[in-house]
Amino acid sequence: MTTHRSVLIGTAIVAGLTAAIRRPAPAPGAGGTPAPELTNTSWLNSDKPLRLAELRGRVVLLNFWVFTCGNCTRTVPSLVAYDRSYRERGLTIIGIHTPEFPPYAGEHDKGNLARALDRQGITYPNAQDNDRRTWDAYGIRYWPSFVLIDKAGTIRYTGSGEFHLNDGDYREWDRRIQQLLAEPPLLALDPGPPLRLVAAPGVRINARLKPTLELDDGTVVRFDSPLLTPDSAYYAAPPVAAPPRGSHRGTLRASICRSGEGICQSVRLAVAW
Repeated sequence: MTTHRSVLIGTAIVAGLTAAIRRPAPAPGAGGTPAPELTNTSWLNSDKPLRLAELRGRVVLLNFWVFTCGNCTRTVPSLVAYDRSYRERGLTIIGIHTPEFPPYAGEHDKGNLARALDRQGITYPNAQDNDRRTWDAYGIRYWPSFVLIDKAGTIRYTGSGEFHLNDGDYREWDRRIQQLLAEPPLLALDPGPPLRLVAAPGVRINARLKPTLELDDGTVVRFDSPLLTPDSAYYAAPPVAAPPRGSHRGTLRASICRSGEGICQSVRLAVAW
């Protein structure tokens, strides 16, 4: 029999938080800084814009390139090889396609980029960085350039220049990727007791709303919702992604409907663990 520790917060009771810290996250590399978030809206090989906050727990390799650059295209086979070897082990490669010439040169055209990806066998996601916003955010100066980001969203390695399958630079980036993949996860989730919201007297919980735990650093951790009823919400599964290191406070967004008011309101319930 599971015992739940409950506290009354506002208009609902929060019982049995699912996530528990079991071991510390790896320390960032010397001089590591948080990776700027991606803001690109146009993407290929992805059904939606990707954001680093949603990729926490995975190692991310950004490749700044343009399809008219010979140094870039000669490096592509190495990136395709990394993608095939490590995608299932936790590596996400993202091409940041930043045009070098004005729009009349054709590098800004999405159709031209799509044909280049197909021609070179690139199946990993690519963002169109036509306004150089991501290029500038990372302070990039050369095609091609590379930024390797760890599971916590910290920049660990940067570099630039062409390399080839199995040459020295290829082996060095391969070693770095394997190093970051081998680091322990940010948090180990304890399956433990589920999270349950129980409505206070006179309140109904909006069963249409799936819960999200919004952490202090802006990260959103989403829960699966196998069972929701008008007067209680039961979340049997742990979050689909581990919270980042050091984020042990947040708010749970819920929707409640008070009896007699005829409206539902979005509320935030304070949570700490």
